[in-house]
Amino acid sequence: MQITASLVNELRQKTGVGMMQCKKALVETDGDMDKAVELLRKHGAAVAAKRADKAAKEGRVYLVETADKAAAFELTCETEPVSNNDDFVALAAMATKAVETQDIASVEDLKNAVVDGVKINDRLQDVLVKIQENIDFRKFAEIKKVPNSVFGVYSHMKGKIGVITELAFEGSADEAALKQAAKDIAMQAAAFAPVALNDAAVPAETIEKEKEIAKAQIEASGKQTKPEFMQRQIDGRVAKVLKEIVLEDQEFFMSEKNPKKLSVKDYLQEVVAKQLGLTSLKVVNFIRFERGN
Repeated sequence: MQITASLVNELRQKTGVGMMQCKKALVETDGDMDKAVELLRKHGAAVAAKRADKAAKEGRVYLVETADKAAAFELTCETEPVSNNDDFVALAAMATKAVETQDIASVEDLKNAVVDGVKINDRLQDVLVKIQENIDFRKFAEIKKVPNSVFGVYSHMKGKIGVITELAFEGSADEAALKQAAKDIAMQAAAFAPVALNDAAVPAETIEKEKEIAKAQIEASGKQTKPEFMQRQIDGRVAKVLKEIVLEDQEFFMSEKNPKKLSVKDYLQEVVAKQLGLTSLKVVNFIRFERGN
């Protein structure tokens, strides 16, 4: 079959791939358009495999909120300019639509989702071929909304960090004020990088590591410590660290709203809940994604 310029241009319009690559694909498939598209997509997978060792530490964290859920996903690339590329942005928009309208529970679900008749992973392969960088969906997490709760959504530095918080309340209050409080806590999490919502959620390995560090610090100080006091000192140091890495125990950072230097937990209950006439107000969930981590 003769490979005409119009046929090559048609394939280029379908895939966004360069003219020479399109012509080569059509030659290899004897002008079969569908097979040529499939071949280019296979080449896209090859591009991803070939560049898998290239660090994909750029990209964006995207946040999605609907009436009954909130979710975050990360789309990575190798270089910062690519995250502003039209094809990259369109791929992210496609994924956002899938999260908004479908039941997505993992990165694999997201890549297999179909939007407007096109599978996201197929579109990803097209973008890989066109841009020639290691691009992929890296992380996904979702919070299902509980009764009497609001979401706070905050994106920092154009998607370098994305945070979603969920506050549960008892009583009746202005939703806009509740969402602002939730956003304030999201900003807290963005700035101070908590690893857990509360003490019970801190991974056991993190606590053990902090105990080891505390013990080494005490021993390195050169001070003689009686064995019966050693554990007490270790526990004290670990408790201090937990106040820094547990969201509800961190000091709420907006000093103008928190002159008493209350923890997040106490600030919500003793200040915000009282101001809004609520019986209680607390953080019940959060997601924090940081690009490349």
